[in-house]
Amino acid sequence: MNKVRLLVIEDDQIVADALRLIMEDQGYEVAIANSGGDGCEQCLCGAFDLTITDVNLPDMSGLDVLSRLHAFAPRHPVIVITAQSTPEIVTTAKERGAMEVLSKPFLPSDIISLVRRVACGPDFVMCG
Repeated sequence: MNKVRLLVIEDDQIVADALRLIMEDQGYEVAIANSGGDGCEQCLCGAFDLTITDVNLPDMSGLDVLSRLHAFAPRHPVIVITAQSTPEIVTTAKERGAMEVLSKPFLPSDIISLVRRVACGPDFVMCG
């Protein structure tokens, strides 16, 4: 089976690199985008199986990224990560199609289990 391909949209290079290392160690193929625009372009042009996006990005909200991705590919799974996990952000993310919302800071085991659950769930059966 091919590796599950993840796109991480995160402007904090330390967080992006940590996510890359964590997920590559689990056998996933990971690409990084440092802005919402770059992330949308990569996702729409690339063959990614799952996207992880931060809410706070330099050029647009991760929630706007989510809307753009789901306008193009409504079934594409997206996990939203945020340091500002308010009920409003969680509700908006879910309404715009996020599969899950994860609050920062999180443990490596939290993102690993979440990605596994999304990647192996009933709507998305590529286990990685």
